[in-house]
Amino acid sequence: MPRIFRRIKEENDMKKGRKQSFCHTHSFWMFVLPSLALFTIFFLLPLVLSIWFSFTNYDGWKTMDVVGLKNYMDILKDKDFYKTVGRTLLYTVCNLPFKIAIPLLLAALVTSRLVKGKTLMRTLIYIPVLLSALVAGITINWMFGQEYGLINFILQKMGIDPLQWSLNPILATVVISVASNWISAGYYMLLYVGGINNINRELYEAASVDGAKKIQAFTRITLPLLMPTTFIVLLLSTVSLLKEYALVQGISLGGPGSSTTYIVQYIFDQGFNQYKYGYASAAGILISLLFIVIAVVQFKATKGGGEV
Repeated sequence: MPRIFRRIKEENDMKKGRKQSFCHTHSFWMFVLPSLALFTIFFLLPLVLSIWFSFTNYDGWKTMDVVGLKNYMDILKDKDFYKTVGRTLLYTVCNLPFKIAIPLLLAALVTSRLVKGKTLMRTLIYIPVLLSALVAGITINWMFGQEYGLINFILQKMGIDPLQWSLNPILATVVISVASNWISAGYYMLLYVGGINNINRELYEAASVDGAKKIQAFTRITLPLLMPTTFIVLLLSTVSLLKEYALVQGISLGGPGSSTTYIVQYIFDQGFNQYKYGYASAAGILISLLFIVIAVVQFKATKGGGEV
């Protein structure tokens, strides 16, 4: 009899184990399937369609003949494409140092024991992140408006001629850069705040005992230990700058001329204004490959945030 009871118990345990395993598997797929569906609908399917369109002369309506590599060959011969890519890369390279330095300094400020009102300061710095890029762009456009803008109003009160920034390519780029850093600083600041809070405080105490000053502790302890966070900020900032669109539309619409027309504006214009969807898709594929190359180079150069 004991053997029979043991056998029955073992069979019951096996059934319970199988039931628990099924429940765990069922729960897993209940959580994963919605994400997979969204990923397929909003990323994978558009990607497949873009690749297919890039080999056609699709105009958004009825025309869609397979043209092979013609779109890619046309892009590689297009001088405007190279100018736009160069302009985008220059804009990205010039803004990257500010994308890293400003949030890092803000994070050091709001985590300092010497600063009061840190919660209010964090909130005020983070508020622009909650704005959409288009709304932020329109707000900046209003502030720098040539006739009724707040900045030019203040300059005129000081006896200074108003800035004709919308007619000056350099000033227009500066305004866009200021806006871009303004709306992103709060988000990257929080990443750095998390990194700083994870640093062992005993390291600073040991440095203080050894006579190290605040700036020495910052450069020799904080900065090296924040390299993984800096790599993340660098990667996110690069992607964000390379695909800048809504902010530019809200501020300058790519002008004056084409001085602030970056690669996303170029692709949008080719697809939705000139109805060259196949050409625009090919340009998008090439730019995506460029993004991947840049990300890999950054990863290799910094060893994944291990060093800079």
